[in-house]
Amino acid sequence: MYLSQLKWLKNVKTDDGWAYSNPNEMPIPEARIFRLHWRNFEDKSNAQKPHKDELMLLIQKAKVTHIVEFLDDEVYEIEDKEWNVYRIVRAVWMPLNNFDWEKLPHQREFFGYDYVVGDGLAHSLSDPDRMWLFHEHWDKLGGLTAFQKHLGDMLTNISKPVCDA
Repeated sequence: MYLSQLKWLKNVKTDDGWAYSNPNEMPIPEARIFRLHWRNFEDKSNAQKPHKDELMLLIQKAKVTHIVEFLDDEVYEIEDKEWNVYRIVRAVWMPLNNFDWEKLPHQREFFGYDYVVGDGLAHSLSDPDRMWLFHEHWDKLGGLTAFQKHLGDMLTNISKPVCDA
């Protein structure tokens, strides 16, 4: 799996179950296209940071659950009280249908350490200030490029990608 455009990380929170887990609930299930939400209007500037064609790794419950591609540079808003800012993304990797998401490996197996992020914002994997543990661990192993390869190898072993990235 080729992940050279993987530049972002986001912890996704949901009250129950797994967010974005059922392709049949996505607006375009065959293409795995969906709305990736941020909590509120105050998060709009954070939602604007990733650019079209860049990839983001999504984490839920300390497990890697998706690699998504940003399909445009637009930030959209809806009038809900919460989760009212979103971007349009396409899942380039997610567990196959009928996969037990509880059996996904813990994030430490991908990152090499336990805690990654927990705030629900987009984090640049290139930012040594915000992602200092990432850089402390991965810079000596080859940096972001080495992490992208390691991640791709692990995800390929879990299940095949839903489409080419």
